[in-house]
Amino acid sequence: MMFRALFTVTGLFALILGAILLAAPQVYLSLYVPQYDPDTMPFAAQRLSPAIMGLGALLLLASPLPPGPFASRFAALTALVWFGVAATGVFHYLAGTATFAILVAAVSEIVLGLLFGIAARNHRTP
Repeated sequence: MMFRALFTVTGLFALILGAILLAAPQVYLSLYVPQYDPDTMPFAAQRLSPAIMGLGALLLLASPLPPGPFASRFAALTALVWFGVAATGVFHYLAGTATFAILVAAVSEIVLGLLFGIAARNHRTP
């Protein structure tokens, strides 16, 4: 049950985030980037948006997977993705290229990584 809810909620979040990056990149970028440049930065966010939406779609498609090796590995890989996203946020904060808000996001990404790790452990077959 946790597996399905986690994948569904996170998948919907990724779809929404991807749509925001495509339609209104300044909303996302101005929150995290202290020297936001509206002339050049939207391109990168809009270019990344289909990949974020694709991840959301994959998570939604994977949500009803039965327990087993594939579901467990998919959840473990997703945990690593969230830990990687959190690490880049912390790195860029320490480098001075991201605002304090990125640390708040990093904490939520670490929590998601932990939840996906738990889902990976719980969704493998005994």
